[in-house]
Amino acid sequence: MAFKDGDIVKVHYTAFQDNEVVETTKEEVAVKEGIFDEKRKYQAAIAVIGERNFFEKVDNELKNMSVGEKKRIKLEPKEAFGERNDELVRVVALKEFKKRNITPFPGLVVDLNGLKGRVQSVSGGRVRVDFNHPLAGKEIEFELEVIEKIEGDENKANALVEKFFSFARDDIKFEFKENALIVEAPAHKLVGVEGLKRAFAKAALKSTKAKEVKFVESFTEELLKETEPKEEGEQEESEEQK
Repeated sequence: MAFKDGDIVKVHYTAFQDNEVVETTKEEVAVKEGIFDEKRKYQAAIAVIGERNFFEKVDNELKNMSVGEKKRIKLEPKEAFGERNDELVRVVALKEFKKRNITPFPGLVVDLNGLKGRVQSVSGGRVRVDFNHPLAGKEIEFELEVIEKIEGDENKANALVEKFFSFARDDIKFEFKENALIVEAPAHKLVGVEGLKRAFAKAALKSTKAKEVKFVESFTEELLKETEPKEEGEQEESEEQK
């Protein structure tokens, strides 16, 4: 049975390039393929049908799947990470790296002013960096497996909190009150994530009974003490202690 917009499902996926695994949500696959990252939590991804979860073609295929079904989808470069763009291969002055205390060498992945790229060569005072996505210009295959459809407003809200705010999951509380979904978190936890808050609200309004989503910043004496601005003298002393 196909899903409808707003349904929330758990999905395992593995991405292949030339039959080599480049990304997966399954720990056993990551270990087997030699790409296991001990800092990462391997688990099924939470997807909201009708929203941008993966690539458009993958999202469209996912909508027509059912719980327990597996499907492998082939993506042309333009349907995945796009074609390579020669204009994204740039020469950067070596001094820009020295400013950041970076010693460039071929293969090094760098972040320059928010752009991630891979160093191709270093010659004299010039560094050639490729800012294309590593998989740009390549065909990708996605293997999807729908594990579960989330039912019930409480479970849906919990899944959305995990999807959008996993970095603060243990500090977030929520409740449905009349037609509103109220999300409460320590004041400093959701600062600077307006985009995530908006995406969460959009999904919650589509997937649950909520007609309104409210974010509440909470304060406690302990939190106020931890985040209390320091006096100038205290800041200087703190720096000296470092």
